Amino acid sequence: MCCRFLQDLVPVAVEATRNVIRAAADAGVHRVVFTSSYGAVHMDPNRGPDAVLDETCWSDYEYCKNTGNLYCCAKMMTEITATEEAAKRGLELAVVVPSMTMGPMLQQALNFSSSHVARYLTGAKPTYPNAIAAYTDVRDVARAHVLVYEHPDAHGRYLCIGAVLYRAHFLQLLGDLFLQYHITAKNIL
Repeated sequence: MCCRFLQDLVPVAVEATRNVIRAAADAGVHRVVFTSSYGAVHMDPNRGPDAVLDETCWSDYEYCKNTGNLYCCAKMMTEITATEEAAKRGLELAVVVPSMTMGPMLQQALNFSSSHVARYLTGAKPTYPNAIAAYTDVRDVARAHVLVYEHPDAHGRYLCIGAVLYRAHFLQLLGDLFLQYHITAKNIL
């Protein structure tokens, strides 16, 4: 069931996005704010380590597919679908592209980003590559959505990134914030 679900993830997400944009247009909506993901931007093994990422960047779809990162595939394809469908329907579209989102949660269960943190706090993640990652506070993501909605000139993609940190620095910050946890993860060079 899991593998079938993953295989269906991209086409189901694309069709759902198409349906939402069509329904919005049919309901007389003129402006849509769409939430994408940094996963649609940064996954490209051919990009150099010092490359500056901006709103023109896209992940390498084949790389994501071949490495089993179907979340990134789905986010890329849904964003492309939303953009194409909005253009066909004459809708204004602004896309917020948040990086890994952290902060207060409304739900009890951990989401993906919070699980990322919890694995280090609980010791479930014993090692890590000291790669860089981009992080954003959930409240900043919410503000970004409101800002692009309220400003009629806002259209296209908007990266929403609060900080870019090496994993070692991120774990140091976690340790400083959560003194009750003993973070034991070790850097693998």
